[in-house]
Amino acid sequence: MKNGRLIHDGDCPFCRWYCRRFESAVTLVDFRRAGAALDLPGGCDPDRALILELDGERYAGARALWRLAHSPGRPGGNLNFWLFGKRRVGALMYPLLRALRNTYLVIRKAGGK
Repeated sequence: MKNGRLIHDGDCPFCRWYCRRFESAVTLVDFRRAGAALDLPGGCDPDRALILELDGERYAGARALWRLAHSPGRPGGNLNFWLFGKRRVGALMYPLLRALRNTYLVIRKAGGK
């Protein structure tokens, strides 16, 4: 049963691929298509980090993926647990992965796609 939502950038193929790993546990929301209906409080910027809303709490970035790594049934499998199961490793990995995503999006935009 899905009891939360994972807000991500649907225009990024890396984000789409990674977030699909969690669709059995949470509802995936593409923030670019949800628009104003998303209703996020100030300070929550899904263009800067994944946002997880689960059990009445809100998590962003590495904390969101750490929370999913420790959810029952371990959604996302071993890859997510390996990358984000330990807070320190996740705190190092998330900015690196976000930088790669941002670089890809800049290159893609420069190429006119």
